[in-house]
Amino acid sequence: MANVTCDLFLEIELMTIAFATGIMDAVTFPDYHVFASNQTGNTALLAVGALGIGQGIVDLRHVGLSLGAFVAGGLICCQLGNSIGCMSRVWLLTTNVFQTALVFAAAALRTYTDDVNDEPLNMSIIMLLAFASGAQVASARSVHIPEITTAMVTSAYIDFLIDPDIFKIQNRSRNRRLFFVGSLVLGSFVGAIAYKFVSPALALYLSAAGKALVCVALLFNPEGKRDINEASYTIEQQRLRGEHI
Repeated sequence: MANVTCDLFLEIELMTIAFATGIMDAVTFPDYHVFASNQTGNTALLAVGALGIGQGIVDLRHVGLSLGAFVAGGLICCQLGNSIGCMSRVWLLTTNVFQTALVFAAAALRTYTDDVNDEPLNMSIIMLLAFASGAQVASARSVHIPEITTAMVTSAYIDFLIDPDIFKIQNRSRNRRLFFVGSLVLGSFVGAIAYKFVSPALALYLSAAGKALVCVALLFNPEGKRDINEASYTIEQQRLRGEHI
């Protein structure tokens, strides 16, 4: 099975997924007080909910379901990818189409009702989005562009700040991090605007549409050897940590 090339085109696709992720989390937090993709926040909320500190705000069931579904999605996607080939076009298409279908399904469920007290429906939406997010992050991490996780930005902030070449004109890793964070932030604003002025369902449909666009784009990724930046990313990460090969 042919692999896609790790190049600028793939980077743009990951940025688009990050944009869609920002839209999605802008919906899940105000509706369910939980994140679908940001599991750092959910991990902290897990303790808050377990100890009853956030009564009326944090629902332990929502947090636990999101965290569990995310882990399940990541585990299944990652191990299947390892078996099939993480850079295989067939695999990338398959997992992204599956993820997109889950987000469209969640959007359809959110369209079905405006009652945020419909707990079975809420749990279904959280599970669909979190599972899709776990599969998404696992897929993004396995294509060897570590600067673009498509979801979590804490490491991107820090890696940007500690980069010894931060002020150099030619610095692809820095640029990747900047555009990744910008894509996620922009998506969050788009999602929040859609949520506030139209509907949460529209925001989820926009998120799904962004992911669908990537599915189509994956048909046109060039084949061949990986970009030289992919081959050297491990060296760069070790250099940033002050290690030597």
